Amino acid sequence: MAEIALTQTPAHIRHGSNIGQPLTRRDGILKVTGAAKYAADQHPPGMLYAALAVSSIVRGRVAQLDVAAAKAHPGVVEVITPANRPSLAQDPDEKANPLTFRLDLLQNDRVRYAGQPIAVVIAQTLEAATEGASLLAPRYEVEPVRFGLDAGASFVPQAVGPGFPAQLQHGDVEAELATAKTTITQTYETAEQYHNPMEPHAIVAAWEGDTLSIDTPSQGLAMAQGRLVLLRH
Repeated sequence: MAEIALTQTPAHIRHGSNIGQPLTRRDGILKVTGAAKYAADQHPPGMLYAALAVSSIVRGRVAQLDVAAAKAHPGVVEVITPANRPSLAQDPDEKANPLTFRLDLLQNDRVRYAGQPIAVVIAQTLEAATEGASLLAPRYEVEPVRFGLDAGASFVPQAVGPGFPAQLQHGDVEAELATAKTTITQTYETAEQYHNPMEPHAIVAAWEGDTLSIDTPSQGLAMAQGRLVLLRH
């Protein structure tokens, strides 16, 4: 593939932000030298491990879980299912902000998609939790899969994504540009950007009296804090 060259010499012009400025990441040296501590590196005393049991069907309900077999496995401390899960502080369908989606979190035995969490096994080691999850041996009541545009009743939400309208109509762009009083033509270019996360997905939670400390990766700290409020009961 041929190299994509800039059309003109790039100019470092500040437009009220740090975009394009030569900034040094405070955590850069720690990460490239392996000295950075991620959430998975935190091991508070007495830490337990959680493993998810996920659905192997696309649609239906969980008819049975062998909770006794999972609890009998060495090292397993608890098994959380819709039968004993904690309640949420708010309705799981309530959107705390436009970017959030429904909080399933074992609210019932329904299965809406393949890979949906259907139980959580808590154990003294990650291996014990993973093995306990496999012992749940779920049985399902499978329902027909819905796919295609004619699979069910049409649903039009109030908004899509972060507040976008559910339906869009497009006019004649070329005609409008031709009659516009002012038009601006400009080329904007940016270098290639690659999303290569270095941190594994993990979360470590520790109670200290009435204070809950959480180590977890997040692209939106404020939104993550807001979601945690929904989990309190």
